[in-house]
Amino acid sequence: MEALYRWLWLLVPANPLVVRIVQGGSRRTRHLWVRMGYLGLLIVMVLAPMMFGGVLSSQMSLTDLAKTGAGVFEWVSYGQVIGICLLAPLFMSGAIAAEQSGQTFNILLTTPLTNLQIVLGSLLGRLFFVLALLASGLPLFAVLLIFGGVPIRSVFVSFAVTGLSALLMGSVAVTLAVLRAGGRKAVFLFVISIAAYLVLGFAIDQFVLVNMPPAAPGQTTWFGPVMKDGTTWLTPLHPILVLKASLNSASYRTPTPEELSPYWALTRFYLGDPFGAFAALTGLTSMVLILWSAARVRAVGEMDGRGGLRGIVAGWLRLGNGGNRRRKPRDVWANSIAWREANTRGNRAVAILMRWGFFVIGVGAAAVLLLLHHLNRLPAIGQRDSAYTFRLSLQVILLVELVVIVLVAIYMSAGSVSREREDGTLDLLLTTPVTPRQYIWGKLRGLVSFLGLMLAAPVATLALAAAYSGYGQWMQWPRAMMSYSPPDSGGGLMLAVVRPMMLPEAPLLLALVLVPYVAVCVMTGMYWSLRSRGVLTAVSAAVAVLAPVMLVTGFCGWRSAEAITFIGPMLNAFSPTTGLIMIVNPWERISGFSGAPEFGRFNLFMAAVAAVVGYGVVIYALLTSMVGGFDHTVRRLSGTGA
Repeated sequence: MEALYRWLWLLVPANPLVVRIVQGGSRRTRHLWVRMGYLGLLIVMVLAPMMFGGVLSSQMSLTDLAKTGAGVFEWVSYGQVIGICLLAPLFMSGAIAAEQSGQTFNILLTTPLTNLQIVLGSLLGRLFFVLALLASGLPLFAVLLIFGGVPIRSVFVSFAVTGLSALLMGSVAVTLAVLRAGGRKAVFLFVISIAAYLVLGFAIDQFVLVNMPPAAPGQTTWFGPVMKDGTTWLTPLHPILVLKASLNSASYRTPTPEELSPYWALTRFYLGDPFGAFAALTGLTSMVLILWSAARVRAVGEMDGRGGLRGIVAGWLRLGNGGNRRRKPRDVWANSIAWREANTRGNRAVAILMRWGFFVIGVGAAAVLLLLHHLNRLPAIGQRDSAYTFRLSLQVILLVELVVIVLVAIYMSAGSVSREREDGTLDLLLTTPVTPRQYIWGKLRGLVSFLGLMLAAPVATLALAAAYSGYGQWMQWPRAMMSYSPPDSGGGLMLAVVRPMMLPEAPLLLALVLVPYVAVCVMTGMYWSLRSRGVLTAVSAAVAVLAPVMLVTGFCGWRSAEAITFIGPMLNAFSPTTGLIMIVNPWERISGFSGAPEFGRFNLFMAAVAAVVGYGVVIYALLTSMVGGFDHTVRRLSGTGA
């Protein structure tokens, strides 16, 4: 028994990896600022609804106070899950990527540590900071219990869902490290995948609920009982939906035992207890990943000379070096930095397939959507017709493409200078006749050129819809025209206006706004890349700057476009998200567009021109600032950074 206690003690509490990671990370100022920022955001999420919801008013009854407290608790719980799901990969994978870049992970294989100690130490040591971040918000939830309306079980469920999500993501990150696939690109793709899963999973669940047929008594399907405003088969697989089912039992209820009686025992457990199914799935998946990683950590390490996971695949396919390869000489642009960024980045087969896959999937989704719309197969949403479903789906496709392009631009630009500083390439470039202006401008031009194929995806998506609209009007297709009821008509059908499905100049306007905005994102990422030692620090800083700007300009522009003539659309064009929606559907988003469409189209064009000029001013200001402080910043961060 004493030997078992000692083994458990050395496996978790006294694990040398856990001790090293916790002691080293606890002294870092960056972790302190992250915890303070996370806690400050939670405080704002708690105080803002209370201040604007009249909680401080003396006229509020105890019942209203309890309802407000329950609503604030639900809002903060969702925010906590989303925040941890986005921060946990950065904590876990970012640290593992830094460890792999220093070859620390390979050194661990030469120590007397067991396989399970290495895997659990890497996981629990970094998971400690995520759980500490989660525990920092516990006092706020305790304060919300004072208002009433929040059962103590809901607090434990909220923290359990968040902690289990962090455990699963940590297990995936450690598995990537064992496979030698936990580099910076893997971190970026990991975060993007989690964000896309949260958004798409929630959207699919709501789409299923909205379009679910009316329930008949005792009716069941392969995915469970047919229920309006009820859980679906996707609920136990999504942390936000699990929270929604646990907190909103009235509006998002689980099936009753009588409704689940025709199903197997596992199906009854899966559909009837979303939290239990989520805990079982995440726990089992994490355990399998940890045990597999412990079993393969040294076997994969022996193949590290062949490139880790890439070496395993190469061994399976029996791929060799193929002898010496020769290339034909290529013409280099006048600015060699721009040529290198545009032509040597992402020239591997996987990167090329990903870019072309993004383009094909985006345009293909738009083509399928157009086909369903043409065949009148799209469902109606609520009181809206199927045309509204088409417009909403097209906007979702364009927004997803826009978010992916912006994130890729930020990641690539944030590592454009930091990576060259780390590998010593920047020091070599400083010995050449390349000036700081040529260097920075070349990187901007090269990165935007490299993103050209991805930028073409939303433009081609909108061009496909515009071509269908134009050709359909010529062929007099009824589905190529849409009806629109102006706001002053009260929504009646008598005053409905028939208008084209899409403006023919919409793709041009989108390209006119999208390209300079992506250039602004690239310049912002390069600005922080020049001033940061690591790629992840530069990415976090760039996102922290661009995200609030997008939110503020989007909120102000969304309202001003509807209320202010001529000036409102110009303000709205500076936000890529709301500006895109304005281009897709100007009849509903621009004030007075339906009454004077010709003037509205001119207003839309001037708004795009104003956005181009504004973005150009921002790019020039950032370029001038970076060029002016280039030498000083590079010398300050080079070497020991003294």
